[in-house]
Amino acid sequence: MSREVFDDNCPGCRPAILDPITKRVLPEDDPIMVKMLEVWAGTTLQEREMYHRVMCLNSRDPLDLFIVRGIVERFEAKVKANR
Repeated sequence: MSREVFDDNCPGCRPAILDPITKRVLPEDDPIMVKMLEVWAGTTLQEREMYHRVMCLNSRDPLDLFIVRGIVERFEAKVKANR
């Protein structure tokens, strides 16, 4: 795993959520993570690479930020829709 290069097969290159109480990453079978990973599975390779650039490499490119904002909004909508 390399932080510098996105790898679609690397578990560390997927979104993660930290439990604010336990300070541990939620497991992939947690209901919230299941929803987030469903959204993630619906993204394009280009979107996933942009997400990586913003989240891991701190990209501030306006296009990267715009696309990632859309992905995050999809995450939020999916989680809120099924509460």
